[in-house]
This record gives sequence, C-alpha cells and structure tokens, in this order.
Amino acid sequence: MRQGLLAIAVAVAAVTLSGCSGAAETPSDSPGEAAVSQQQVDALRDGDVTWDEYQTGFAAYQACLSKEGYELVDPHIADDLMDFAVPGAAVESGADDTCYQYNWSKIDDVWQVAHQDTSASARLVAACLEANGITPRQKYTDNVELLNENGIDVSGCPVNG
Repeated sequence: MRQGLLAIAVAVAAVTLSGCSGAAETPSDSPGEAAVSQQQVDALRDGDVTWDEYQTGFAAYQACLSKEGYELVDPHIADDLMDFAVPGAAVESGADDTCYQYNWSKIDDVWQVAHQDTSASARLVAACLEANGITPRQKYTDNVELLNENGIDVSGCPVNG
C-alpha cells in the first residue's frame, strides 16, 4: 500500500490514488486519463486481479521508479498488500505519479477494493467502533457508515486495531 493510502483518516474520506513508461501505451478511456501499460490491461481483462498480477504490477512500478533514479523505502508485504514509502523527490518530480499510473494504479485499485474488508483500515475502523461500544459489522463500508451515523471522529480512536 502506498504510504498513507489506507490511513484511517483517508478511510473515512474518499481515497485518492495517484502512479513510467514501459511497453507500448494503451489508449485511455477518456481524453484526460493517463495511458496504462498492456500488462495492466491484461491483468484487468477478466475483472479480477490475482496475487501474481498484483505483484507483477508492483514490480513494474518499482522498476520504473528505479529507472528514473528513485528507490521505494522498505517495500514489503503487510497482510495482503504491498507496503512501502515513496521518496519525496520522486513525488515532487512527478516520476511517482507517472510510474504508478502507467504500471500499477488500476491493478492496485481493484486489488484494494477486493480486499478492503480484511485491510488494516478495516481493523482500525472495527476497533474504533468497539472502543465506542458499537458492534462492528462484517463489511468495511458498513463500518465506515456506522462511524458517520454515530458522529465518531476517528482521530480519537485507538490505533492498535
């Protein structure tokens, strides 16, 4: 997961994802949308992203950044997500966004949505509800709705979920 992507404050708000060139570009669906790699198109063709496709997309993103002179900080698997930090210089130069969008963004989006109910954010939201005397539901989105319905500010919740 990109650092901060699944931060609890972002979990309640809309998640905004951002992400080098490689193989031939695939036309985007809309004029303002960035081109994506053929590897992403192939991975998404069946509407499902496998662990191998997720890791392959991540490796392409990481290789692109490396080609641009940047290395991700401490890339590792946490639960069922890639976890890492992006150097500030890569973000400022635009290399991070370019590499992410072209190589991994759509795959990462699909993977994270498919795994949101078991994510670290889901556990944190459930723990927050429990700390406020509310029994969490099974689905992450239902629990976010419970937070909102009960006016619970996640910044006051425990982070040891």
